[in-house]
Amino acid sequence: MFLKPANHLVAKVVGKIPLRTVLIAPFVLQIFATVGLVGYLSFRNGQKAVNELADQLMSEVSNRVKQNLQVYLTTPHLINQTKQDAVRLGFLKMDNLPPWEKYLLRQVRLYPYIAYTAVGNEKGEYRSGEMLSNGSLIINVLDKSTNFEFRSYNTDAQGDRTKIIAVTKNHNIKTHPAYTGAVKAGKAIWSPVFTSLVEPTLMSSVNEPVYDKNNQLQGVLLTTLRLDYVGQFLNSLKVGKTGQAFIIERNGTLLATSTSEQPFRTKNKQRELFKAQDSSNLLTKSTARYLTSYLQLNKIKESQQLNFEIDGKRQFLKILPVQDDKGLDWLIVVVVPETDFMEQITTHTQTTILLCLLALAVAVAIGVLTSRWVTTPIFHLNTAAKNIAKGEWGNTVEIKRSDELGQLAKSFNSMARQLQESFATLEQRVEERTAELAIAKEKAEVANQTKSTFLANMSHELRSPLNAILGFAQLMTRSQTLSSEHQENIGIIARSGEHLLTLINNVLDLSKIEAGHTTLNLKNFDLYRLLDDLEDMFQLKADDQHLQLVFERTPDVPRYVCTDEVKLRQVLINLINNALKFTSQGGVSLKVQSKSETPTTITFESESETPTTNNKQPTTNNHQQTTITFEVEDTGAGIAPEELDSLFEAFVQTQTGKESQEGTGLGLPISRQFVQLMGGEMIVTSEVGRGSVFKFDITVSVVDANDIDTKQPTRRVVALEPNQPTYRILIVDDKAINRQLLIKLLNPLGFELKEASNGKEAIEVWDNWEPHLIWMDMRMPIMDGYEATKHIKTTTKGQATAIIALTASVLEEERAVILSAGCDDFMRKPFREADIFEAMNKHIGVRYLYEDPTATDFIETEDTDNSVLTAAAFRALPGLWVTQLKQALLNVDLDLISSIIEQIHSQDAALAKAIANCIDNFEYDTILKLISASEMSNG
Repeated sequence: MFLKPANHLVAKVVGKIPLRTVLIAPFVLQIFATVGLVGYLSFRNGQKAVNELADQLMSEVSNRVKQNLQVYLTTPHLINQTKQDAVRLGFLKMDNLPPWEKYLLRQVRLYPYIAYTAVGNEKGEYRSGEMLSNGSLIINVLDKSTNFEFRSYNTDAQGDRTKIIAVTKNHNIKTHPAYTGAVKAGKAIWSPVFTSLVEPTLMSSVNEPVYDKNNQLQGVLLTTLRLDYVGQFLNSLKVGKTGQAFIIERNGTLLATSTSEQPFRTKNKQRELFKAQDSSNLLTKSTARYLTSYLQLNKIKESQQLNFEIDGKRQFLKILPVQDDKGLDWLIVVVVPETDFMEQITTHTQTTILLCLLALAVAVAIGVLTSRWVTTPIFHLNTAAKNIAKGEWGNTVEIKRSDELGQLAKSFNSMARQLQESFATLEQRVEERTAELAIAKEKAEVANQTKSTFLANMSHELRSPLNAILGFAQLMTRSQTLSSEHQENIGIIARSGEHLLTLINNVLDLSKIEAGHTTLNLKNFDLYRLLDDLEDMFQLKADDQHLQLVFERTPDVPRYVCTDEVKLRQVLINLINNALKFTSQGGVSLKVQSKSETPTTITFESESETPTTNNKQPTTNNHQQTTITFEVEDTGAGIAPEELDSLFEAFVQTQTGKESQEGTGLGLPISRQFVQLMGGEMIVTSEVGRGSVFKFDITVSVVDANDIDTKQPTRRVVALEPNQPTYRILIVDDKAINRQLLIKLLNPLGFELKEASNGKEAIEVWDNWEPHLIWMDMRMPIMDGYEATKHIKTTTKGQATAIIALTASVLEEERAVILSAGCDDFMRKPFREADIFEAMNKHIGVRYLYEDPTATDFIETEDTDNSVLTAAAFRALPGLWVTQLKQALLNVDLDLISSIIEQIHSQDAALAKAIANCIDNFEYDTILKLISASEMSNG
C-alpha cells in the first residue's frame, strides 16, 4: 500500500542528484561508515588508556616530590634541635657566642641546601655560619667587639676569620622579623619565603626560641633552607614528555618549578617574588590561572585530580597539599598535556584510519570507473545541449556505440543541425539591428554632450550681462536723489531681469533633472508662513483680474515641517500663476490637507463671497512622517483631453497657452519632477470650459517650532566701521562692465580697489600690491581664473590672500573644480550686494555700519503743496535770485540750484519746498515757465 508513494518520493529526490553521484554514493557511504566506526573505537580505547596512564604518572611524580620535599623541610628542624641539645647539655651557651662560630660552619658544610644557620641572644649579639653557592664559608658577627655593627668575614680552612668583606650599620637582631616572630610564637615556626640578597635563590628559615630552666628567653636559633635545590630536584624529574611540576604557596606565589624559569624576577636590581599565573611559561601560567579561577587554593585539604583545556588541548592536573604544624602550607602541582600520552596512540589510530581510507579510495576509484563508463555518453549529450543553448552550433556528439545511448546521440546531432540553420538567419537580423542601435546611441551621446556644453555656455553668456543689469539696478536703488518715477523704472528693470533669470534657471533646472543631478535641500520652515506669503503675493494679481483667490488648510495640517522649501514654493508658484493666467472669471483656490482628510469643495457664487480660511492651529507629533496634499483648482478655460497626455512634456504648451503667447512650457514638467523628488506624485483633472484641478502630495517630517531658523531682517550697508585697516580689494574680470559694477558697489564704502582684465594681469597686481581679497572671474582670455588661482595659492604669500570665485556657471560640479583649484569660496552671477558684503566679512573680517531700518527715510515722502508755485510768488522774490535760478536751471547746475533754494527758504519756506520737489521730479520746465510768466508781468 505504501510502496508506490515511497517509490515516488525516492524517485523525486534522487531525480535531482547527478547520475554519477547516484551510482557512486551508496558504495562510498558503506566504506566510509566502516572506516569511521573503526577509527572511533580505536580512539575511545586509546583515550581510556591515556586517562589511566596519566593517573599513574601524576600520582607517582607528586608522591616523589612530596617525599623529597619532606626530607628538605625536616633538615632545618633537625639542625635547630642539635643546637638546642648543645645548649641544654652545656656545650654551648647563649650568652657566649664566639664558640658557636666553628660549630655553625660545620653544620652548613654538612647540608649544601642549607644557606646559613644562626644564633642570636637577648643581648643583641648574633653569629651565623653561611656557605655560598661557590663553596665560600662566611662568618657573620654582631656584638660589642664589632660595636654592634653587622660584619661579614671570610674564613680559612680551620674556620677562623680572615678579613672583613662587608659591614652593615644600625642592625638590631632583636627587632628583626625572624627573631620577633619566633619569640611571639613561642615555638619553632617557618618564616615567609624571601629572596636572597647575595644568591639567586628563594629561601625560607625555621626560627626557634631558646628558654632556660626558669623559662626565661635566652635567644633564638635560625636555620635557612635554599629553595633552588628543590627546583633542581623538580627539574630532574621526568614528567611525561612536556609535563611540569611546580610548588606554590596558597596565595599562588611560585616557589619552585621543574622548568628553567627562575621563581623570582629582578626589577631595579631587586629580586621579587611573583605569582605563578604571571609566569613566562605558557603551561605554568595557564595552569595557575585555571586553579585561581575555578578553585579556592586555601580550601584544598587533600589530593585532587582534574583536567582542563589550553587552546582546545586537554591537560591532566594533580594537586597535592604539603603542610606541617610549624606554619608551612604549600601546594605541589603536576600538570601533563594529554598529547604526551596520545602521540603513540594517535599514530596507531592514524595508521588504522589511513589503511581504511586507502581501501576507501580503491573502492571509490573502481566505482568511479564503472560510473564513468555508464555516464560519460550522457554527459557528452548534456554538454552538447548546453553549448547549443549558448549558440555554439558546431559541437556534435561522437559516441561510437550501437546501444540505446548511441541511437540517442545520432538523433541529437540531427536536431542540432536543424536548429543551427534556423538561428543563422535570426542572428544576422539581430546583428544588423544591434549595429543600428549602436549608431543611434553614439549620436544620442554626442547630442547630449553638445546640449550640456551649450547649456554651460548659455548660462555663462546670459548670466554675465544679467549680473550687470541686476547689479547696477541694485546700485541705483541705493540712490537717494532719484524721483519716484525713476525709482519705479529701476524696479521694472530689476523685476524684468529677475524674470529673465527665472526663465534661464527653468531651462537649467530641466537639464539637471534630465541628467539626474537634482537633489533635495531639506530645511525646517513654517508652512503656514509660506502659504500666507504666497497668498499675499498673488492677491494683488487676482484683484487686478477681478478674481477670487482662496487659500484653505485643514486643522490637521502641521505648521512646522521639514522638506525642500524652495522646490515646494516653486511648484506652488508655478501652479497658482498658471491658474490665474488662464482664468478670466470666477477664482482660484489652494486647498492643503492631510491625505486622510476628506476634500472640501469651494463654489464661487459671486465676487463678494469668499470662503473662510481655516486658521486653527494643528496638533502634531514632533519628528513624525506625514503626507500633505496640495490641490490647486481654477475656473478657467480647462484643458482638452487629448492635451493631458503631453501636459508634462518639456517645451510643450496647451492650445490656450499658445494663444496667450506666454511661458516656455517648462513650469509643469519641472514642478512634476520636483514633486516626485519630494516623494509624491502630481495628477491633473480638467474639463474644457469649467476649469482644472492640479493635485499633488509630498511626504514631510513634522518638527518643533524651536527647530525653525528665524530670518534676520535684511539691512543695507551704508559704511565701514571705524578703526579698521584699509582693505585692498582686487577685481579680476575680462568684462569691464562687471568690474565697474563691483567698483561702484565697493568704492563708496572706502575700500582701496584695483582691477585686472585677465589672470596674467591679476598675478602681476597681486605680486606688487598684495591685496587682502581677490574677486576672481574664472573664464577669461590669456590666462583664466583657475590657472591664476593655482599660481597664487602655491606660494606662501598667496596663502594670506582670500580668493573668491565669480562664475556664471550653474553646474554643481563646477563648484568642486573651482574649490580644488584653491579658491576660498564660490559665488554665482548674478549676485546680490548682501552676498558680496557677507563673503568679505567671512573671509577677511570686514565690519560694516548698517542703515537703521526704523529711521525715517532721508527723502521727504509727504505730499508737497504745489499751489504756492505761482508767477506772483516768483515776482515777490529778489530779481537776482530769480535770474540766478533760471541760469542754473538752463545749465543744470545742481549745486547752484541747491544754494538758491536755501536762500529762498529764508524768505518763503513753502515756495522753497515746492521748488525742491519739482527739481527732485525733474520738472525743470514747470519752474522755467513760471519764471518767464513773472518776467512778462514785470515787463
